[in-house]
Amino acid sequence: MYVDSMKLSDLAKEYGYSFDNLKRYNEMFGDKLPKFLEANEIQNKDSFRINTLKISKDNLYERLSNNGFILKEVSDFGYIIEESKFAISSTQENLLGYLYIQGVAEMHVSPILAPEKNDFIVDMCAAPGGKTTHLSAIMENNGSIYAFDVNKRRLLALKNNIARLGCLNIAVFNLGGEEISKLKDDPDKILLDAPCTGSGIMRKDSLRKSMKSTHDVIFLSEIQKKLLKAGIEKLRSGGTLLYTTCSLEPEENEFVVQWALDNFDIKLLKIDTEINGIPLEEGFNEIFGRKLSDEVSLCRRSLPHVHNTNGLFMAKITKS
Repeated sequence: MYVDSMKLSDLAKEYGYSFDNLKRYNEMFGDKLPKFLEANEIQNKDSFRINTLKISKDNLYERLSNNGFILKEVSDFGYIIEESKFAISSTQENLLGYLYIQGVAEMHVSPILAPEKNDFIVDMCAAPGGKTTHLSAIMENNGSIYAFDVNKRRLLALKNNIARLGCLNIAVFNLGGEEISKLKDDPDKILLDAPCTGSGIMRKDSLRKSMKSTHDVIFLSEIQKKLLKAGIEKLRSGGTLLYTTCSLEPEENEFVVQWALDNFDIKLLKIDTEINGIPLEEGFNEIFGRKLSDEVSLCRRSLPHVHNTNGLFMAKITKS
């Protein structure tokens, strides 16, 4: 069931969306559109990931609890802050690098890549480093991670986070992700957290409801394809690439993955992950009048109205 155009116009005004954007979400989510709209009016509670390079989960929980933080466990490596007397960002624990302030959906990304201690990994768009430093923690400072970012200002934040969290296996490069082709060795694994319209983070940035147009979506999808092409071509045979965005738009997600399936000798891997106890949603394999490969349903999404988080898209790719 879809909302009719007259009602849709009223909803766009009420919730602050552009009509064109809301029309898209109406087609994507159908009778769940009202839940989607209401979910994006709810701000995420502050949450953080434990930095196991510096402290154990139990020790950090005890320290913060003693300082009046009421915490809810959301994974083996993270908590939501239910109540606190002051901001987590101002704590000694944050300054010492015992934790990284990160969204609940976002902290589930790096484990999906399944990094191992001896891996050579490239993070193609790394700054500010939340996912990069999580990879380092999972690898227990073994192996090597090359962190690329083209933006010098964001690169400073990346370097600061690497130092604060005590990550010793990350080398930072002021390079665009497509310059992965310059590397001598082929990575075992690649994280491509691609630049996108960011429509999945409307909970923390309401301008995303109306700021981006279909033109922006198409423009960014071309950049995403270039980055994904570079990553696939450099990935070693049998390696794994995790493609992710914080966009809701199929043109930046499923359509990009379908393009890659059509043009490269790759296949998608299953992602078995739950957020807040709810399995991730399957990717669309039919949307906006376009039928995609059944394989595209192996992609996964977190959604505000399903998982009570930001919206993320993930596709786990292996190269033959």
